[in-house]
Amino acid sequence: MGLASACSSADPDRRTISKPKPPALTPHHVRRLPPGPAQRALGLPPVPRGPLPGYLLIADRNNNRALIVSPSKRIVWQDEGLRGPDDAFFTPGFRSIITNEEFNDTLTEVSLRTKARIWRYGHDAVPGSSPGYLNTPDDAYRIAKGMTTIADIRNCRIVELAHDKRVLRILGGSCVHDPPRGFASPNGDTPLPDGGLLVTEIGPPGWIDRLAPNGSLVWSVRSPIAYPSDAQLLRNGRILVAGFTDPGRIVEMTRDGRITWSIGGLNKPSLAVRLPNGLIASNDDYNHRVILIDPPTKRIVWQYGHTGLPGTGPGYLNKPDGLDFLPSARLVTQSYKPRRAARVAVRRVGSLPSALSKAAAVALPNGNVVVIGGVASNAILARPPSHLRAIGSLPTPTHDAAAAMRGSAVILYGGGESTSVPTVLRIDPSSGKVRALRPLDEPLSDLGAANVRGTTYLVGGYTGTKYASAILRVGANDRTTTIARLPLGLRYAGVAAYNDRIYVAGGLTTRGPTDLVQLVDPTSREVRDIARLPQPLAHVALVAAGDRLLLVGGGTRNVYEIPTGYGSVRKVATLPQPLTDPSAVSLGKTAVVLGGGTNAVYELR
Repeated sequence: MGLASACSSADPDRRTISKPKPPALTPHHVRRLPPGPAQRALGLPPVPRGPLPGYLLIADRNNNRALIVSPSKRIVWQDEGLRGPDDAFFTPGFRSIITNEEFNDTLTEVSLRTKARIWRYGHDAVPGSSPGYLNTPDDAYRIAKGMTTIADIRNCRIVELAHDKRVLRILGGSCVHDPPRGFASPNGDTPLPDGGLLVTEIGPPGWIDRLAPNGSLVWSVRSPIAYPSDAQLLRNGRILVAGFTDPGRIVEMTRDGRITWSIGGLNKPSLAVRLPNGLIASNDDYNHRVILIDPPTKRIVWQYGHTGLPGTGPGYLNKPDGLDFLPSARLVTQSYKPRRAARVAVRRVGSLPSALSKAAAVALPNGNVVVIGGVASNAILARPPSHLRAIGSLPTPTHDAAAAMRGSAVILYGGGESTSVPTVLRIDPSSGKVRALRPLDEPLSDLGAANVRGTTYLVGGYTGTKYASAILRVGANDRTTTIARLPLGLRYAGVAAYNDRIYVAGGLTTRGPTDLVQLVDPTSREVRDIARLPQPLAHVALVAAGDRLLLVGGGTRNVYEIPTGYGSVRKVATLPQPLTDPSAVSLGKTAVVLGGGTNAVYELR
């Protein structure tokens, strides 16, 4: 894999689960089978149906550890005493793992049960080419009869070792592309079912070589991508290979170098393997994550790690450079089928007094709704969605404001008419009375608001001179604190809270409308991308309907469901008419959508 330098960081979290009790699973989830590798190796339970049909072993290089995670992203095993593990693979029988500590010039085998070091080869941080020495070893595989094969990068060779550490065979040694006599910096030596090897050479321009069991060359193909890493031979005869570059991509290619599938947008991915269910697992090293990709849709359907954020705690990785799959007890050869999003029913339930857009709205605990302002409007409407009527008025017409509940009152933030204002107003939803509160630190319109555990957060907006990127927490005395920032200033986005997280979909940036869906964690102050819309959209509203997040507006009739983890955005309904700048509120399992340039009130459920 990559030859980037490694740093050291230890993870204090040592949660290890020895023999968890298997959950009760229905026949829909698991067939009754003999104990599988995960059960035999660590007593791990079978897993429910989903994108990851087992457990993943991850070599977390810069955290000096290897860990095994479950489909629910729980750490079920880890060893933190390694020295920059670059790869980690299960040995036959799943009794141990073997890892190459590339920049320590060593190989280490670790017992899964005891974590004891049961085999080592090489000398710590002493590179060499004599027996007992290696120089930046990569991809150590334990194969038949205790034999180990290693790509010895800077020695330009493939080394095969007996279990007693005798050198059985050396292929290469000359640092030019001339397989099997020479390899230009080989960083991959994947064992093949016939006993041969698939060797990857990273020396420019990059080559992939198939060797027969006797070491002779079967074929060689020039890589169509720069810095090919750890090529894998697929059952259909094609080759899956990651490009260790930034930006990086993964490709499927034919033996003549023709690319038949690819996915980009990655940062130095070093290994991609196809799981038994057809998904592709890859470590996206410099994005500090391991991902599962659905090839037909090119969507990330599962992820461990936080995109672009290295860390040591649970859920974090730091340059993960290797992975392997530990099958569950369930039969995993069936194809993965993405969940089909259930359709959302659309019903018109009422009418506004007149066509309305850019209004603020909140839902009250009793099922009533409050709608505030809008273009050329100072009206405060309230009551059930089907019977909204005026209960008061704002001091001046106000649109593009954001509203949130605080106790029994509605708080309106910013907005404006001809210019953005910093105004904050308290509205009594029973009487319609309005009182001014401490204003914002600067004018702000076109923003979103979300309430997480009783705390209001304001997202993005427009100050009158610039697009805002701040995520503000509203504290005591209405003072605001910036807890995080979006990558770009953003206005007219869909903003909603769900499960103590804030979701931000679409919106307008200085570069134009965006298709990004972003997740904000107010506790960790992390902002990360989790999905993309089918097209860039702004002037939208995002709302929760039960356990679903729905996006409407943007000048379309479409209703999209936004994934609340990692997955695809899916169209789930069509409105009778296109909406722009609608308002939307959540009433339990039902979402209510109002206005959007019309006088319609729709119920989505």
